[in-house]
Amino acid sequence: MKYTTVLNGQERELEITLLKAHLFEIKIDGKCHEIEAYHCGNDLISLLIDNRSYDISYSFDGDMVQLNFRNQYFNIEVLDERKMRMRRVRSSLDLSGPEIIKTSMPGRVVKILVEPGEKVEAGAGIIIIEAMKMENELQCRHSGVVKTLNVKPGQTVESEVVLVEIEPE
Repeated sequence: MKYTTVLNGQERELEITLLKAHLFEIKIDGKCHEIEAYHCGNDLISLLIDNRSYDISYSFDGDMVQLNFRNQYFNIEVLDERKMRMRRVRSSLDLSGPEIIKTSMPGRVVKILVEPGEKVEAGAGIIIIEAMKMENELQCRHSGVVKTLNVKPGQTVESEVVLVEIEPE
């Protein structure tokens, strides 16, 4: 299985192959290591690498693995190929220009929470849409100034219609 790991902002390619029970071939940036690994409890693993023994405790937080080795803590992000491709696409997106707020399904505008020219912070509620008998507050992702409002309370809207534009600061 191939992964990309990120430690202190540095990406490293990691490939793990199970050779037999408890024995793995690990390639880190193309360099091979044979590692014996034994699970010793809920959060402890014992590794034998190049005839040296290491006991490492670990925990998971999403894509992050938190390791404790001899009271040194390491946070390593582990991404499979799909997640790494998604990250690279996201980082290459141009986020300049106005933020466009749309609704993903048809609905009715219940309330507009901002005015044109108003400054908004990232995560601020912008508009409330009722769709399928549920009210949904649409929020902005970035700080900015409300440039245009294209709807009014009570108005019915189709999906993917531009409701609000926010100009970045």
